Amino acid sequence: MTKQKVIVPAVIAIVLLLAAMYLWGPSSVPRGQEPLVALSSTNFSDFENAFDRGSDAPRLVLLLSPT
Repeated sequence: MTKQKVIVPAVIAIVLLLAAMYLWGPSSVPRGQEPLVALSSTNFSDFENAFDRGSDAPRLVLLLSPT
């Protein structure tokens, strides 16, 4: 019974660590695609320029909110 008291919290800790690494770890993009950036008020003009650059193809902006 003592081993079980140690193994269960260890497994839970490993699962939580792996989930945190997956959610907050560095992201990668396919070859040829620009790197991911976090949109903020300081770099919004970069987003506008990138959006306007592709005016010959259909574009879509999707805003998701948890509420």
